[in-house]
Amino acid sequence: MLLALFLDSRGLIPDSVRIQGPLVTVHTKRGRVLLDRLAAPRRFWRAWSNVGVGIALVVMVGTFFLLLWRGLSILQNPPAPTAVNQPRNFLVIPGVNDFLPLSVAPEIVLGLLIGLVVHEGGHGLLCRVERIDIESMGLVLLTLLPIGAFVEPDERSQRSASRGARTRMFAAGVTNNFAL
Repeated sequence: MLLALFLDSRGLIPDSVRIQGPLVTVHTKRGRVLLDRLAAPRRFWRAWSNVGVGIALVVMVGTFFLLLWRGLSILQNPPAPTAVNQPRNFLVIPGVNDFLPLSVAPEIVLGLLIGLVVHEGGHGLLCRVERIDIESMGLVLLTLLPIGAFVEPDERSQRSASRGARTRMFAAGVTNNFAL
């Protein structure tokens, strides 16, 4: 990380790579042609995302009431301390969590990458379906470890889209994760 910061201070890192502390974002415009091709059946993707908006609303309200109910029941009848509810077991970090040995780290990282691609791909796809321009797409790295991804819609294009189009675009990632 120190080497990357040094190279960045000297102007040797490309503009598509941005370093902010330990986080590195890699921006690209590649893939927009593929998204345009995949977005061709616009009616299908709009219907798919409309269903997703409905599911997301139901799940959001249901989760709120479930958390409220569970919180009240835990306050009334606290669970006995076990290894499951130890603070370190809330972290999904192999080797730290008692139930996730270090040997499963590759599978966890692969699952996260697949989930990120499906989620952010949904946002990008619906951007193109709703004719919202995409500034860039890319990865977020913690030094070298991929921890996130993003699709950056063009602000002006996004503001000019209808409220329904923006709602579908924002709900698309969650909808695709549900399907996955």
